[in-house]
Amino acid sequence: MVIIYSFLCAFLPCFIYLLMKNRKEKKFYIFFIVLFVIYLWMVYNVTGAGGLSDIIYAPRGGINDSIIKANINLEFPENGINTTFLLNILMCVPLGFLLPLIWKNYRNILKTTLFGFCFSLLIELSQLITTRATDIDDLIANTFGTIIGYIIWIIFSKILFKNKEGIKGIKTPIIYVLISYFGIFFLYFPFWFALNIEPLLQ
Repeated sequence: MVIIYSFLCAFLPCFIYLLMKNRKEKKFYIFFIVLFVIYLWMVYNVTGAGGLSDIIYAPRGGINDSIIKANINLEFPENGINTTFLLNILMCVPLGFLLPLIWKNYRNILKTTLFGFCFSLLIELSQLITTRATDIDDLIANTFGTIIGYIIWIIFSKILFKNKEGIKGIKTPIIYVLISYFGIFFLYFPFWFALNIEPLLQ
């Protein structure tokens, strides 16, 4: 149930925004926008992006220690490329694919790469309020994964998506990222949900 609660915190604000835009987008793009938001939620869930609950329920001095004494690793792993690095690459491949597929403004490798870098930076910075480490190699891997996803889109666009013009709006995916993240940040309280709501649903 907590997983469903987490999903709704990220998805519902984005869904409301999609309805408020009142645009008659083709079902093709609406499907992939929904898929894009689901992907964002999965990234937040897997990476353990920090939220308001981490601040409220942190031990005394916990947040100060996590930010002031932040565990920031600016060195590339001595062992080189490992499984974690490869998984971080894989995590952002869908981002590099979905951005140009949906939004025509991101059919530019520099814009898509910059988006992937900034998205990864958001995740890494959000981890400063948790006990998880912030690593420069995650940032590199995520950005590289975005580039790979873009290359995959180029290949598929020549085969399956020749006539897909895309949606205008360079700010729209940024808005979806921010809305979904702030939904998790301000609305997701897993400890409170587990103690007060989950017992009522059993």
